[in-house]
Amino acid sequence: MDLSHVGKHCHLKDCRKLDFLPFRCGHCKLSFCLEHRLPKNHACEHYTPPRPPVATVCKDCNRSILQEGDLAVPALLKRHYAQGECKKFKVEKPHRCNFVKATGRRCKKREFDEIICKHCGLNFCIKHRHAEDHKCAALAKKKLEQKTRRGATGSNKGAGAAARSCGSQARRGRGSGTNLAHSRLVKQFSSR
Repeated sequence: MDLSHVGKHCHLKDCRKLDFLPFRCGHCKLSFCLEHRLPKNHACEHYTPPRPPVATVCKDCNRSILQEGDLAVPALLKRHYAQGECKKFKVEKPHRCNFVKATGRRCKKREFDEIICKHCGLNFCIKHRHAEDHKCAALAKKKLEQKTRRGATGSNKGAGAAARSCGSQARRGRGSGTNLAHSRLVKQFSSR
């Protein structure tokens, strides 16, 4: 009785054993005997080993940190931060504030978006974005030119009185001091 048509030969060249219940490799799709059915036993070229188990998840960047060897979780997190894998520390705010403090040091804040002063054309942070906040040199120069023009054309007493009355109305009215830029303007006009 010839049974060569039943079953398959092991695909490994050294074995070639006839197996009536052959195993098919899920990676290379070839048939193997019981001894060579596992990918590591027949040196499968298409096999990729599974990744190591997840030890923990980083709370800062929500990335899973894989277990390597017998390292403890704190050691894995320390290595994660030290190697620069954490996205939290890779965030860059490229637009630096140009404000110089009275001490001579620059403001250290950075922003994602540029905030350009329309008077001097420099970039500033949220805190120093208004011309009054960063003591804008271009604005001061502009005001000086306006004062010299007023002095040349004569004093405009009617405008000053209107500005003082506007300031007094703002101090008495609702919403006084709600807008920082507005309150500074009111103080500026009331001091004249």
